[in-house]
Amino acid sequence: SINKCQDRFSSCTLYSANGGCWSSPGWMIVHCCKSCNKDLDAGRLLDPKIRCSEENLNITGPVWEPGDLNTLFTSWTTDPKFQRYQPVVLSSPTGEYQKGSETTPDGDPWVITFDNFLTEEEADALIRGGEMAGFQRSTNQGAVNDLGEMEQTISMTRTSSNAWCVGRCESLPEVQAVSRRIENVTQIPQQNYESFQILNYGYNEFYRMHHDSSGSERVPPGNRILTFFLYLSDVEEGGETKFNKLGLSVKPKKGRALVWPSVLNERPNFWDSRMYHEAMPVIKGKKYAANHWIHLYDYVGPNQWGCTG
Repeated sequence: SINKCQDRFSSCTLYSANGGCWSSPGWMIVHCCKSCNKDLDAGRLLDPKIRCSEENLNITGPVWEPGDLNTLFTSWTTDPKFQRYQPVVLSSPTGEYQKGSETTPDGDPWVITFDNFLTEEEADALIRGGEMAGFQRSTNQGAVNDLGEMEQTISMTRTSSNAWCVGRCESLPEVQAVSRRIENVTQIPQQNYESFQILNYGYNEFYRMHHDSSGSERVPPGNRILTFFLYLSDVEEGGETKFNKLGLSVKPKKGRALVWPSVLNERPNFWDSRMYHEAMPVIKGKKYAANHWIHLYDYVGPNQWGCTG
């Protein structure tokens, strides 16, 4: 049989000597298996069923239990310490806390905005971080091969550009301050977050109807349970976030945060099929935004081991 444990690059031995096998085990096992075989038993861990098992990743319990979703969103509307962020409830299960005309009938899922969540300097720093990371045309996730690598394909339903805020971007003090603020507000550790995805929508660019989670996720981090979406710019016309099944649209406003769950209150390991949404085309101006997707379980560890797609 063919030995799959090979080095794909001549530089693998150098990466290994500099500690790469331990700092980026997922990437190194797949791309530099031979050089990491001694340190990591990479030949065995090349199989994602072994590498991504709960035992290998030491997965701990979920961050939400049944009922915690409602408790969190209710606290945002009732606890005085959150009033500095100007919370506005646009949709809720009881309708008790909803305000204004852009709201939904009782019995719908939670959707809330914090209209004063970011400073102008923080919004500008996130845009600058996206430029540092490099905006690229948005892609969709494709097929997964037998090593656990997921193909990226150009999206026809998503015409924006995006950048992942890692490295220098993630080191910016303003970026770190925003992530800490989200952590304090949600009481969910950053270990459960995907890095900021920074979005750039030009004229007539859009993201058609989609959901941030799907079914009962079987990947190690579990479902994306919460989307914390930040508007980094005003938009003269268009660019709204539209919740298709709720009849609700939210206008971009620099400094505003829009937050919604992707799962059910009573079943946080299962998606809420009502939470489909889309980014409407920008008609005039430019739209910048950023989001943290927050998972039910640890995301950072599985991502480091190449177990998140």
